[in-house]
Amino acid sequence: MELQASLNQAADYIRTAWTMPLIHGTDPTKSFTVGTVAEGIVLLGLAYLGSSIISRWVAGKLLTRFGLNKSGVAPLQSLTFYSLLAMFALVSLSILHVPITAFSFLGGAVAIGAGFGSQNVVNNFISGLILLVERPIRVGDVIELDGMTGTVSMIGARSTKIATGVNHEIIVPNSKLLETSVVNWTLSDDVVGCNVDVGVAYGSPTREVERLLLLAANEHLHVLKEPAADVILADFGADALQFKLRVWVNLRKTRRVQVESDLRFAIDELFADRGIVMSYPQRDVHLNVLRPVEVRIAQPLPHAKAA
Repeated sequence: MELQASLNQAADYIRTAWTMPLIHGTDPTKSFTVGTVAEGIVLLGLAYLGSSIISRWVAGKLLTRFGLNKSGVAPLQSLTFYSLLAMFALVSLSILHVPITAFSFLGGAVAIGAGFGSQNVVNNFISGLILLVERPIRVGDVIELDGMTGTVSMIGARSTKIATGVNHEIIVPNSKLLETSVVNWTLSDDVVGCNVDVGVAYGSPTREVERLLLLAANEHLHVLKEPAADVILADFGADALQFKLRVWVNLRKTRRVQVESDLRFAIDELFADRGIVMSYPQRDVHLNVLRPVEVRIAQPLPHAKAA
């Protein structure tokens, strides 16, 4: 009996705490209680989980049924997630009989502080929506920003993740992608051109140099046959004949920097086999003196030999 009385007393305490009003409304049945807050947290958690599951399911269906690529499905998945989350949040408030006007009292106090403190957050959020709708940058695109090149792995509500070739992830605010100049290598096409500059000494057979450059390009596995590689004699430089080798690669299948490096290795080997010399800076020094320069040849000292 004593245990039963203790349990009943504990239940009364829990019931009293559960129904403790936090905000009193005009109608006593619509007061904002501790239980309402707890139920709201649980419902919002379920709403977040359900929105995530449904959005992933919709993305999977679009991938399999319509054959869309991941870059095209990613914005639809994000928009579906946020739309479902907003809808479930409104349904949760309706289930708890909490009118939206109940939060109006927070407007005056929060608007002033949050208005100044959340400028960047709101700016990045709106920028993220613009990126998802306008799609100047998509998931899977290879972009160059501030001298760094990487692949876009995720476009979130506030920031975008860019994965580099050395397994680094760069977190970039969405607003920066719209406010600064970004090079999108795969915006309209995955095929891009790469240039390799080569300087050879004057007197080298130019047509042989052209043939060897094309041979190095055509033997590379990741250099595309169409468009074909081409070589131009760019300029008669101060120290060398300047050649430019231009090839085309698919950035979805290889890295541009790696292809350019492989071509330089191959060109160096081909030139060495054919005796073609790559140029280096040369300078002629003229001494303007009134009398001949005296040159003396001295024998090395004994301790210098030992050293």
